[in-house]
Amino acid sequence: MANSDQSSGPKPIPPPAKASSGPKQVPPAQPQRPQGAEMLAELMQAQRQLTQAMHETRDLRAKLSRRSHQMQVLQHVSEILAATSKGGQVVSVVLDVLAQEFHCQRAVVWTLEDGGSGYVPKEGTGLTRAEWSGLRLPAPNPFPDTPMVLFQSQWLESAGSTEPLALLRGGDGAQLYFIPFEHQLLLLGFAILAMPGDRKWEDEDLDSITILQRQAAISLYNAWLFRDLSAQRDALQRQTLELERVNDALREADQLKSEFLALTSHELRTPLTGILGFTRLVMDGLYDDAEEMRSMLQDSYSSGQHLLGLLNDILDLAKIESGKYEVHPEPFSLAVLLDEVKPIAEAYPRKADVELFWPDMTDIPDVVVDPSRLKQVLLNVLSNALKFTKEGSVAVQVERQPGMIALSVVDTGIGVSVEAQARLFQKFAQAEGGHSREFGGTGLGLVICKHLMEMMGGSISLTSEGLGKGSTLRLTMAIA
Repeated sequence: MANSDQSSGPKPIPPPAKASSGPKQVPPAQPQRPQGAEMLAELMQAQRQLTQAMHETRDLRAKLSRRSHQMQVLQHVSEILAATSKGGQVVSVVLDVLAQEFHCQRAVVWTLEDGGSGYVPKEGTGLTRAEWSGLRLPAPNPFPDTPMVLFQSQWLESAGSTEPLALLRGGDGAQLYFIPFEHQLLLLGFAILAMPGDRKWEDEDLDSITILQRQAAISLYNAWLFRDLSAQRDALQRQTLELERVNDALREADQLKSEFLALTSHELRTPLTGILGFTRLVMDGLYDDAEEMRSMLQDSYSSGQHLLGLLNDILDLAKIESGKYEVHPEPFSLAVLLDEVKPIAEAYPRKADVELFWPDMTDIPDVVVDPSRLKQVLLNVLSNALKFTKEGSVAVQVERQPGMIALSVVDTGIGVSVEAQARLFQKFAQAEGGHSREFGGTGLGLVICKHLMEMMGGSISLTSEGLGKGSTLRLTMAIA
C-alpha cells in the first residue's frame, strides 16, 4: 500500500545541478551574416540612389536651363514681334529662332500672299535663294496630295512628298516637320524644318514651338490687317487727291465757262451789231452812191458769215459731246485737199508782212480721212496761225513717216507758254487770256479739231518754245 500511495502521488522535482568547475559543453552556433557586410550593402544601395538622384537632378537642371533659355528667347521674340507690323520681319525673326534653337538642317517659311491665292516663300536657310524662292504652293491647301492636318504641327510622310518638299528634304535622309501659323482657322503661313532622321522632340521643345507659332500667327495676322489698312488708306488718299484734282478742274471749268459766256456774248454781239448797223444805214439811205451801199452790204454779209461760224462752232461741239457728230473716213488725196484749201486760206485777212508758204505735194500718198472734216480742221488751224502772226510767215509742211503722213503748220507768231500748252485743247480755253480781246475767238476751235482728228483715227498736237517764239501745230493721218 505504501508503494502504491507513493507511486500515485506527485513526484518531487529534482534539485538543480550544481555548477561544475570544468569546461561547459557549448552547442554548435547557427552561421550569422557579419554586420559590416550589411552596412556595405546599404551604403552601395544608397550610393546608387544618390547617383541616380544626381543624374535626375542634372537632367532636370539641364531641362530647366534649356526651358529658361527658351523662355528668354521667346520673350525677346515676343517683344520684337509686338513692335513690328511688317510680315517680312516677322518671318525673318521666326526663321532665325527655329534655325538657332532647334538646329534644323534646312528650313523655309511661307506666308499667304497674292490675295489669298497661294503661299509664297519669304525666307529660307540651308538652301540658296534661287532654290527656296521658287517653292510657291497653292492655297488653301498647300499640299493637296499629302494627307495631313493643316492646323497641327506634325511630321510629313516622305511618301506624300511633292517636288518642292523633296528639294527641302534633300538627300541626307532628313525628316520634314510642319509648323503651321494659324489664327482664327486661317492658315496665314507655315514653316517646314528639315531635321535629322533620328531627331526626337522633347516636351519643352514642343511647348516652345507651340508658343512661337501662336506668336507668329498673331503677328502675321496683325501685319496682314496693317497691310490691308495701309492699302485702304493709300486708296483713300489717292481718291482724295483725285477728288481734289476733279474739284480743281471743275472750278477751273466753271471759271472758263463764265469767261466763255462773257466772251461769246461779246463775240456774238460784235458781228450782230455790225449787221444791224449796216442794214439800218442802207434802209435809211445813208450812203452817197451805189458803190458805198454795196460796200455796206458786203460788210454786213461778212459779219453774218463770222456770226454763222461762231454759232457753227458751238453747235459742232454740242453734237460731238452728245455723240451725234459723224465722220466718214475714206481714202482721199491730200494734194487735192490742199489745193481746195489754198485759195480760201490765202483770202483770210493777215498782216501785210506775213507770207504763206505751201508744200510740194509730189509723191504724197492718199490718206484715210473724211475730206470735209479734214478741210474744216485745216482751215481752222490756218486761220488761227494767220490771226496770231503779226510778222514773219506761216508755212504748211508735209512729211511722210512709217504708216502715216504728218502735216504741220509752222508760224512765227506770238507763241504759247508752257503752262498754256497743257490746257490748249480744253473747252473754253484760249492760249493766253490776255490776247482774247485782241484777236477774238471763243476758244472752241482747237477742241473741235482735236475731236475730229481723233474720230478720223489721227491726232493733233502743238509745240512752242514759249511766248514770242512761234508755234507748230502737227496733224497726223493714216496712209491709205
